[in-house]
Amino acid sequence: ARINRHALDLKEMKMKICDIDTLLIDSPGRKWTIVRVFTDEGLVGLGEATYSNKEPVVVAAVEHMKQELIGEDPARIEYLWHKIWRISSLSGLWRMAGPGWMSALSGIDQALWDLKGKVANLPVVELLGGKFRDRVGVYTHFYGATPEQSAAVARQLVEAGYTALKSGALSGDGYRFDPYEDDGRPQETAAHFAAVREAVGPEIRLLIDCHGRFTVANCVRLARALEPYDLYAFEDPVPPEDLSAYPKVRREISIPVMGSERLNTKSHFRQLLDIDGVDIAQPDLMYAGGITEVRKIAAIADTYHVPISPHNTKGPIGIIAATHLMASIPNVAPMELVTGIEWRDEIITAPLRIEDSCVVLPEGPGWGIELDMDGVERHRWRPGDPR
Repeated sequence: ARINRHALDLKEMKMKICDIDTLLIDSPGRKWTIVRVFTDEGLVGLGEATYSNKEPVVVAAVEHMKQELIGEDPARIEYLWHKIWRISSLSGLWRMAGPGWMSALSGIDQALWDLKGKVANLPVVELLGGKFRDRVGVYTHFYGATPEQSAAVARQLVEAGYTALKSGALSGDGYRFDPYEDDGRPQETAAHFAAVREAVGPEIRLLIDCHGRFTVANCVRLARALEPYDLYAFEDPVPPEDLSAYPKVRREISIPVMGSERLNTKSHFRQLLDIDGVDIAQPDLMYAGGITEVRKIAAIADTYHVPISPHNTKGPIGIIAATHLMASIPNVAPMELVTGIEWRDEIITAPLRIEDSCVVLPEGPGWGIELDMDGVERHRWRPGDPR
C-alpha cells in the first residue's frame, strides 16, 4: 500500500508545533490574514483568519495563542481548540467568543486540519467523513448604479456560468447603517431585482444582503417589495445582537431568511435555530471557530432541516477550507464567492477551479493548495505600508 512517510512514522516522530506566524495580503477592502503553523518535522499547515478591517487585532491574538501552542502535538485538534477557547484567563473561567479572538482561533484550527491531512496524505474532506459531493455550489455578486447596469452585470455572470447571484439592498443613509433611518429604499432596490430577473430568467437564484441594518418593520416593507421576483434568500435582515428579531421577520415574509455571518459559536447558532430564526444558516469559517466549530454548527443545523451557506468573502485558503467542509456534509446551500480579484490565484501554486458555478475540490493532501511565496511577496502588506 502507498502510505505517506509521515503516516508511517507518526507514532515515532511525535511531531510538535515549533512556530506560528501570519502573512497579510493586501486585497481590496481587507487584508487576507494567512496563518501558518510550523512543525519540527518541516510540515507547515495553512489557515485563514481574515476579519475585515481588524486584521492587526487578529494578528495580535494569534501571537497570544502561539505561546500556548508551542511544543504541542498538532494532531490534537479538538484539545487544542478548547485549550485556546479557555486561555482568556489563567483560571479558565472565561470563554472568549468575540470576533477578533474567534477569527484567530479559526485560522489556527484550519491550519491544524491542513497539517493533519498532510500527515495522513489525504485531503481534509476525507478526514471529515469523505466526499458527499465532488464540488460545491457557489453564488457571486452583481452591482450596478442603475437597474440596467445591474441587469447587464448579472447577464455577464450568468454567461460566465454562475447560477446564483446576490446584491445588497440600497442604502438610504450612505451606508452608515442607521437601522432607524435606513429602509433599503424598497422600490428602488426592487427595480434592480426586477431588471435582473427579467435579464437572467426564472431559473437563476437571486439573493439580497441587508447587512444586518434594518428594523423589523423596514425589513418587512423591503421584502414585500421584492417578493414578486422570487428571491432565494433574504440575508441578515436585522442586527444580530437581537436574535429574537429574526423570527419576527421570518413570520411576516415569504422569502427564506439567511443569517448570520456575525455569530461566532455553535451556541449562538443553536439559539437562532431554536427560535426558528432562519431558513439557511450562514456561519463564516473565519469568524466561527474554523472547521472544528463550523462542522458542529452544520450538524446542529441539520437537526433542524436547515442547510448552511458559509459567508465566504476572503482569500483562497479560506475558500478552499470552506469547500472541504461543504463537500463533506449533507445540508448545503450555495456558498458565497467573491469574483473580480484577478490576481487572487497568484498567491497559490495552482489556481482555484471554478466550473459551472461550483468550486472543484483539489486532489492533494490537506487543503490541496500551497502558497506561492513569490506571489505572496508581490501582494503582501506590512504595518506602515501606505497601500
